[in-house]
Amino acid sequence: MPTKRLITTFLLLTIFACQPPKPEKMTLTLNVEGAKPETEYKIITSGDFQDEPVATFKLAEGEYEYTMEVPLDGPTMITLLGDFYKSIYVEPGKDLVMKATKGDDDQFTYAYEGDGAVYTDIMESMSSIDADFAKKHEDLEYRQFSLDWEDYQSEINDNIKAKQALISNAEGVSDDFVTIMDAHLFAGNISAMSMFENYYNYYRKEEGAEDFKAPGTEDKYKEAFAFGEIALVSPNFSSLVDGYVTSEGVKSLGDMGDTPWYSIPDNWMKMYEWVKDNEDVPASFKEQMLGSYVKGLTMSLGIDGAWDIKEDFVKSYPDAESVQSINTKYAKWEPLKKGKVAPDFEYESLEGEMVSLSSLKGYVVYVDVWATWCGPCVAEFPSYKKLKERLKDAKDVKWVYVSVDEADDKEKWEKFIAKNELEGIQLFSGSGWDTKITELYQIRGIPRYLLIDKDGNIHSSNAPRPSSGDIIYNEIQKLRGVNLEKALSMK
Repeated sequence: MPTKRLITTFLLLTIFACQPPKPEKMTLTLNVEGAKPETEYKIITSGDFQDEPVATFKLAEGEYEYTMEVPLDGPTMITLLGDFYKSIYVEPGKDLVMKATKGDDDQFTYAYEGDGAVYTDIMESMSSIDADFAKKHEDLEYRQFSLDWEDYQSEINDNIKAKQALISNAEGVSDDFVTIMDAHLFAGNISAMSMFENYYNYYRKEEGAEDFKAPGTEDKYKEAFAFGEIALVSPNFSSLVDGYVTSEGVKSLGDMGDTPWYSIPDNWMKMYEWVKDNEDVPASFKEQMLGSYVKGLTMSLGIDGAWDIKEDFVKSYPDAESVQSINTKYAKWEPLKKGKVAPDFEYESLEGEMVSLSSLKGYVVYVDVWATWCGPCVAEFPSYKKLKERLKDAKDVKWVYVSVDEADDKEKWEKFIAKNELEGIQLFSGSGWDTKITELYQIRGIPRYLLIDKDGNIHSSNAPRPSSGDIIYNEIQKLRGVNLEKALSMK
């Protein structure tokens, strides 16, 4: 080999050998003035508060600062929970000092120092732009959604341009950050158009008129996928693409008549398989989208209905970042599997008596967890009434409603029951979400239905809704011991 080539090769090897290792962490210093003593702080690197935190600590009395190394394998959003809730953007090697100061109004203000401060400062400024935009329209009947479409779109575009100027004029920002923020603004624009549609069609549309459809959203997912996987760091963008599973998946299910798609358990598996096999979805996105879908599936199907889908995901994507948190979440649901003893709860009834689930042993029990403020809960009441009418002679079935309204809403709850003629055992928690039934049954959203057999065991910890029609009717009949084939043959 010629001497010149040897020298060149040696120089290249030397240059690459001397490259510093890629950072895999950043240092975060949290400085809190006015914190409550012994407050526990948590740091999570996802939007799910049930995930295990990467750090947990307390500030003892007299202390106000804590420094930690946060492991990172790339840009991400981290969330701090404690006296306050704050999400911030961080990158490996970009250290950050976050100062949180509690004012006389008990609200916190924030300031940032360090290499990573440029990112947090930009995002704080973008939040201020949004706050000014909202304040400008706060006196309108439907806020900014009272505008004509052309004016609304023009103001949204001005809002986006102001944010883009912040990013382009900033010094020291990475290419990753620019891409992530571009995707963030894209998702925000899509969300703004969807919100205008919803407000216009629900509140402003004249009777008999066609629904308004915002132009320019037809190819939103195709445009979203073009940003690449790095864009998933933005929670707004991630939420947008996660919605592909249900929004586009529903279209693949075909016509289901008057039955809502979500009331048919098999539809959830069909949508999962449809996205998994869909060549229009880049492979780099499927892992994130399906992982998010599977993670929330217990809320829709319960542990039994979601289990097979979860097992398929873990097998198909064993290295997915979400696998650990999915397994942790499903482990919390395992005590709610079919055949397990139903965890007991007890609340005061409309008549002022204490009623427990265990006191109803010997009956098939259908439990409706609801609240007066929950629109989807109320929307199920007509179907519920039909279901009870079909089973009006079933003396071995108990219909139990558990309200998770706050204590101050008890009178409202009583009037609501009377107005809607809700027949059954009416129970009142009086403590909102912070109550026994939500803790025992992993309830994070309502309506939620439980189906308990005559032995007091769980048949379904997330039973089909009343709107599922024959599906829930047949489940209850089976638990009663009714031979459905024989019953149908005698009609």
